[in-house]
Amino acid sequence: MKHIIWDFNGTLLADVQLSVDADNYVFDQLGLPRITVDDYRSHMTMPVRDFYAALGIDLSVYTYETIGRLWLGMFNAHAVEVGLVPGALDAVKRFSRAGHTQSVLSASYEPSLLSQCQALGLLPYMRAVNGQSDESAGRKTAIGRRQLEALGIEGGDAVLVGDMLADAELARELGTSCVLVPWGHNDLGRLNGAGCPVAHSFEELGEIVASLG
Repeated sequence: MKHIIWDFNGTLLADVQLSVDADNYVFDQLGLPRITVDDYRSHMTMPVRDFYAALGIDLSVYTYETIGRLWLGMFNAHAVEVGLVPGALDAVKRFSRAGHTQSVLSASYEPSLLSQCQALGLLPYMRAVNGQSDESAGRKTAIGRRQLEALGIEGGDAVLVGDMLADAELARELGTSCVLVPWGHNDLGRLNGAGCPVAHSFEELGEIVASLG
């Protein structure tokens, strides 16, 4: 594998608890039931709109735009302070020393994503950091195709590292390999059914990537 595409939220950014806290902040404002981390990791999907529908929230009453505006207000205020997953930056540096090029591909709003990556020390190691042009948190397929094309990388020369079933689906659409990590926004039980290797540490991730050739 010449190139590593990193998902950001949950894979590099340690934001699972913050995401749940932001959801519960929104639900408190709207008078909706709170959720637990287990609830979140069992239901979280892409696009994020579908996650709220899966929780049984009537989006014709509580609009996705209202939820998103409230959620982002809290999340963006604290995203940098939660920091990266322990060992993430060291792993990025190791892959760089080993000669891999790297990029970030996220469903986050790109200006916010760039600001967070810069604050957390990731930008020097990334050939590209790409996110959404709006705050819809939609699917990443088109962005991923544009990123690969801009970098001049074939899908078969890249591996996508993510934390959700949606990342495995995205990798299939982009024609890349995929490795999933279990510390993010989907629980291990869901990831085990994705048909991709699951790395339980950044060290194991390095071993799996090396085995892909």
